[in-house]
Amino acid sequence: MRNRNSILFVQPDYHCSFFYRDEFRKLGWKADIFAGPSYPENLLYSKEDLLRVPCLRGNRLKAIRFLNRIIKVFWWMTKFWQYRFHLYYGRPPQFIYKSLGLIHFFGKDFLLELSLSKLFGVSLIYLPSGCRDFSTKDRWQKFDNGNVCGNCGYYDRCDDEVNSLNFNRIRRYFTFGIESCTPFFSDEFKQSFRKWKVIDLSLWHPNLAVPSEHQLPNTDKIRILHSAYLTKSGRDWEGRNIKGSPFVLEAIDQLKVEGYPVEYFYVQNKPANQMRFYQVQADIVVEQLIYGWWGSTGVETMALGKPVVCYIRPSWKDFFLKTFPEYDGIPVVEADTKTIYEVLRKLVVDAEYRKNKGIESRRFAESHFDPRNNTKKLIQTLKGL
Repeated sequence: MRNRNSILFVQPDYHCSFFYRDEFRKLGWKADIFAGPSYPENLLYSKEDLLRVPCLRGNRLKAIRFLNRIIKVFWWMTKFWQYRFHLYYGRPPQFIYKSLGLIHFFGKDFLLELSLSKLFGVSLIYLPSGCRDFSTKDRWQKFDNGNVCGNCGYYDRCDDEVNSLNFNRIRRYFTFGIESCTPFFSDEFKQSFRKWKVIDLSLWHPNLAVPSEHQLPNTDKIRILHSAYLTKSGRDWEGRNIKGSPFVLEAIDQLKVEGYPVEYFYVQNKPANQMRFYQVQADIVVEQLIYGWWGSTGVETMALGKPVVCYIRPSWKDFFLKTFPEYDGIPVVEADTKTIYEVLRKLVVDAEYRKNKGIESRRFAESHFDPRNNTKKLIQTLKGL
């Protein structure tokens, strides 16, 4: 018999889903994480205690491919129905649908696994993974005047026909969506706006001890961390750049020319559960200058007590403060592509200001990203369904 207090996270939201899972378990829930074969391995906070689909090797043989499809179907049927709630991060994968090779007998938005979930009495919760998961590209460009889309490397692959099909599926099968990526409501589906992002505040702590293998060379310079995709030359940018990284590097270069003791560094090709050892060695963190809100990097480095520089969209800030009146402000040091140099210079020259912004960051993380508090509030929502 299925436990009513049970939840399955389908595709993890980086480390958030792992911390939610652990808190649910502490409160007596059956909670697990499913990670599909396409999920990036380096983004997994942990590879232990995950639900993964078993498969036979030798997928080039037709017989093996057929057997793997059958295995997928039976695995899904025996595992997924055991949970009262399924929380999908991002678009629901066509897990069984592709395996059976079915065609659209019941409409283009039909997905067999989601239909079976509803048949089994499962409540489906949707967590958007990015802008295309809560708005069509056409609507987004009108809202943003094309600024984000014009700087997005995914722009050419962002297809509104596919986007609209996804929203049809969300409306057809899902109970509601949790909005956390940006602080405003989508026109596409029913939402529950809440504090979603969580972090283990004991692991991401300002006094975190760094193992020797992760220690950076000693320096008397102020380290500015900004992670972005770099080509081999270190300065050539392929296509568009959603974080505004060229402006960050130009500002740092200008500070160096003017004699300020600054040093730029970025973190690349490190497992998600080791990132904090490098982040804690930064003095200043630049998140992004274009999109309009913080992401996982902001969550992690605020918890580490770092001053975080990020562009905050004014309308989203107003919405956030009205939605959560317990906050009288946001500790992020706000900047955009035009102001990044002045913002960084102030942080570099004013050590007291830099220190205070870091303290504000940690306090904000303690009240906003606490897994225990956010899990209890999520449970209240789930039990009200």
